[in-house]
Amino acid sequence: MSKMLRILLACVLFLMWATSAHAVDTIHAFGPDSLKQIMASHTGKPYVIVVWGLDCAYCQASFAALAEAQRARKFTVVTIATDPADDPQARRLIMKKLQASGLASQIWAFGDAPVEQLRYAIDPKWFGELPRTYWINAQGEKRAHSGALSKAVIDKLSSHW
Repeated sequence: MSKMLRILLACVLFLMWATSAHAVDTIHAFGPDSLKQIMASHTGKPYVIVVWGLDCAYCQASFAALAEAQRARKFTVVTIATDPADDPQARRLIMKKLQASGLASQIWAFGDAPVEQLRYAIDPKWFGELPRTYWINAQGEKRAHSGALSKAVIDKLSSHW
C-alpha cells in the first residue's frame, strides 16, 4: 500500500509540474509579423488587443475593468506584454498578473526583434505609452486608445462592434 501511495503521489506531482510548465508555454513570442497572425485568427469576430507592461501603473486596474466587461459580453482579449518573452522571470510575472486579474486572454510578450520594430509592427502611430488598446470589430476596423480603461471608456470603445 505504501508503494502504491508513493507512485500515486509521484504521478500527482508530475501532473502538477507538467501543468505549470504548460501554462508558461502559453506565452507566445511576439514578432514583426505576429499581428497579422493574430488578426487572421480573429477574422469576423470583435476582439480587443491590450498592449501592456509589467511596470505599467494603470494596467492592473484596466485588466479588472476589462475582465468585468468580458464576463458580461463574452469577447476575446489578446494581451501583448512589452516585456521579453524569453525572460523566465518576466514570463512568470506576466502569468501571475493576468491570472490575478481574472482576464481570459491569448498571451503574447515581445520577442527577439528590437522593441521599436515591434511597436511599429503593432501601430506606426504608437509611441509606447501603456496601456494601449485596440478595439477591432467583426469587419476588421479598429479603434486605438491610450490610457487606463474604465467601464465608461470600455462602453464607448466597444460601441462600434
